[in-house]
Amino acid sequence: MDILKKALVLNKEARAYIISNKGTVNEAINRHNLWPGATSVLGKTLTIAQIMGSMLKGKEALTIKINGGNGQVGNIIVDANSRGEVRGYVDNPSVSIVNNSGGMNDYYAIGTEGMIDVIKDLKLKETFTSSVQCTGNLANDFTYYFFESEQTPSVVYLGMLIDVDNTCRLSGGLIIQLLPNASENTICYLENLIQEYASFNELLEKYSLDEILQLFFKDDYEIVEEREVSFKCPCSKENFSKALLTLGKKELQEIANEDHHIEAVCHYCGEKYNFDEEEINELIKNIK
Repeated sequence: MDILKKALVLNKEARAYIISNKGTVNEAINRHNLWPGATSVLGKTLTIAQIMGSMLKGKEALTIKINGGNGQVGNIIVDANSRGEVRGYVDNPSVSIVNNSGGMNDYYAIGTEGMIDVIKDLKLKETFTSSVQCTGNLANDFTYYFFESEQTPSVVYLGMLIDVDNTCRLSGGLIIQLLPNASENTICYLENLIQEYASFNELLEKYSLDEILQLFFKDDYEIVEEREVSFKCPCSKENFSKALLTLGKKELQEIANEDHHIEAVCHYCGEKYNFDEEEINELIKNIK
């Protein structure tokens, strides 16, 4: 079970979001047949999106689009909502790039010459888009995003380990954000944390989420919310039926006569929906 916890920390002068979500990442691996390099970058983007989704309210949602320009996976697209549900995909799932130490080389997988776009749907008249440059290091890039686009000084940690059988052994993240009332002591404390705990992988291997919070903040933290999170796509055959109607009578009739079926595939989750000739003809009847 994947879990996300929110906490007020450091005399309630900062907030922390911590997550363990290997189930989410393994679901993405299974649905998209991801190779390890693609798993690393999509999985970390899913982690960030689940945390950012928990910052939303009601029916609000967001989309993260990453194109590093010269990366091997191409586009990374992830949707998240306020209920802890996330879905996403990469253009090229067959990427497995390792660095000299045997770990995943995210820089080559993502790319270093493109942009990260965060599109928020706050259920107003228009969506809000914020963009930052992509350097290939997602933790650093989203630390900069929160400071530049949301004026919120933050520290972002991301971790992931992939086993030799191509399953995700662990995945998680921690985002710490200063609140407006933060004192100089709290700011200095967080600056020292960045240097003291450089590898989040090691922490995820050794400790539970509560133990990591204890390690970072001693007893100076209070859990204010805990929720389950998951990979979940709202696609359905009914939704694809509505999309097919936009093709028009002529094109649908040609498909029915020549191909006799349609296979629709959801990019986000890989789910396939098949429409036979009878179903296509029924769609044609519904077009006015």
